[in-house]
Amino acid sequence: MIRQRIRLSGGMSFCCQCEETFSDIKDRELNKVFTNGTLVDPELLTDEQAGHCVAISEQPSEDGKDTKNNFGICVLDSSTSQFNLSAFEDDICRTKLETLMRQIRPKELLFTKVCHVLPLCLGLTAFQGNLSVSTTRMLKNILPSNCLWTSLRSVEGFSYDQTIEQLKALFPPGEDEDMDDNILPSSVPESIREMVPYPKAVEALGNMIW
Repeated sequence: MIRQRIRLSGGMSFCCQCEETFSDIKDRELNKVFTNGTLVDPELLTDEQAGHCVAISEQPSEDGKDTKNNFGICVLDSSTSQFNLSAFEDDICRTKLETLMRQIRPKELLFTKVCHVLPLCLGLTAFQGNLSVSTTRMLKNILPSNCLWTSLRSVEGFSYDQTIEQLKALFPPGEDEDMDDNILPSSVPESIREMVPYPKAVEALGNMIW
């Protein structure tokens, strides 16, 4: 029953009663959250395909013409605990992003929902969340119908600076390590440290960590 409901709705939440009480008002707290992109329990997995969860962050081109937008992508396969982090510039057709999404076929898409609506009459691009209209349209056309779109509010997720601090907390530097010339300690995996110059990739990682 749980597996069927997750497949149909994209996710489920479970609450537990925190304390015994005889009043009509019960104190309950969120206990578990199941989504298509974060399932790891073998009993809840509906097939043998990877359950990729993709966090995406987009930066509009400086000229506002939607032709050279920058993307940061964090791909997580929770069933194998593997993730990939990438950053790239894409054309107006989103050729690279479309190729990536068709290969991955994610079960969950994670993005920040921030209101950026720019006037189209001035030749600028309207944004829905942190995704442009062109990107949103392309994703809706190619993603599987059962892909769960998870939007984070502006107060949710981690910014670039917050993600850096989270990584420092997860991978604390050694006692003798000099951090004056380094943004991240050497204890952070090299594949992550290499992405520090790409803010959108770090933000995508931060949203996944959150």
